[in-house]
Amino acid sequence: MDLQSILGKLFANAGAVGIEGVFQFVFGPQQAYWSEVKASSRTVSGRHASPDVTIEVAERDFLGIMGGMANVEELFASGRLKIGGNMGLATLLPQIIEHAMHGGAVAEKVDMNKRYPTPPRFSEKLTAGLPTQLNVERRSRSELSVTEFKSRYLPHGIPVVISNALHDWPLFKLSREESLVHFAELQGITRHGDYVKKTFSTERDFRSTSMADFIASLDKPAAKGADGEPPAYMGNNILPAQLMQQIKYPGYFDPSQFIPPRIWIGPKGTLTPLHRDDTDNLFAQVWGQKKFTIAAPHHREALGTWSTAPKGGLDGCDFNPDAPDYERFPAARDVTFLRVTLEAGDLLFLPEGWFHQVESVSTSLSVNFWVNSGRGW
Repeated sequence: MDLQSILGKLFANAGAVGIEGVFQFVFGPQQAYWSEVKASSRTVSGRHASPDVTIEVAERDFLGIMGGMANVEELFASGRLKIGGNMGLATLLPQIIEHAMHGGAVAEKVDMNKRYPTPPRFSEKLTAGLPTQLNVERRSRSELSVTEFKSRYLPHGIPVVISNALHDWPLFKLSREESLVHFAELQGITRHGDYVKKTFSTERDFRSTSMADFIASLDKPAAKGADGEPPAYMGNNILPAQLMQQIKYPGYFDPSQFIPPRIWIGPKGTLTPLHRDDTDNLFAQVWGQKKFTIAAPHHREALGTWSTAPKGGLDGCDFNPDAPDYERFPAARDVTFLRVTLEAGDLLFLPEGWFHQVESVSTSLSVNFWVNSGRGW
């Protein structure tokens, strides 16, 4: 099948995941195609005068992506795939590819900037039946066995901090200066401007950034905008393949249950507002400190929870634990918020459904592992 036909199939039903725009693919100086994605899509040979997104990638790598042999995020992180234009739209490319590779059936269109009612979860019933948790236990890795973790914390969805958990990670042992060697050829996506108030929206200001340059800039004072905007944040990027040898998967789950790990880098003041994920999370703090503010899953209604899709999954909250509006959310008075500061070397087990707000207390590098543990599904 030729490239134009493959792109046509890729974007045929992209509108079903809430995409609209012109995506241009450049495979070489004389080889380019663009796909216009609307209610219906079309793919044309040549270059577009004003594409929303331009993707430069070798034909071999693109065919690897479409054949399931390569990962678009990993190719981007390694510098083998370049992206220009609207990075907010570009960040949806993995969803488009996944949708196409699973049949690409026409589905109800999802507006990525709309808030949907949040359906209940099993984790809400689980924590509602437990005594109110007043603190998060801190256990040393040497004293917390896998057996105890799987009997005491995992089945009941109870958070726990595991200290001294990264002592066998090469990345943890490297100094900032030494680590730059490993980041030299890598790139990531950074968030800029008012990304907190536009959380989970495609309207955020995303930019493609050299990882080494971004890390080198962290020693400079973190500048906030005139409206108190947080500093730039390289959040939720896939961990590049070149760094996989610098970490180790935590031994509390079977390797087959892990989703590819993500990396988070930023100066003091970066903030991810209150939300919850749809899988268990092991969050490893490599450099610096991060403060987590967490609440149990069964407080969904009290926190003004909303979803980014009709069936839920990634859920945001209108309630701000640092500036509580009890007139608007009176039931939030009964929510017990737990505050946990992760030090370098700590590993936080945050079970599926737990609400969490995350703020960098200092210059920070973290790696997290989402895990399909299967509890309650």
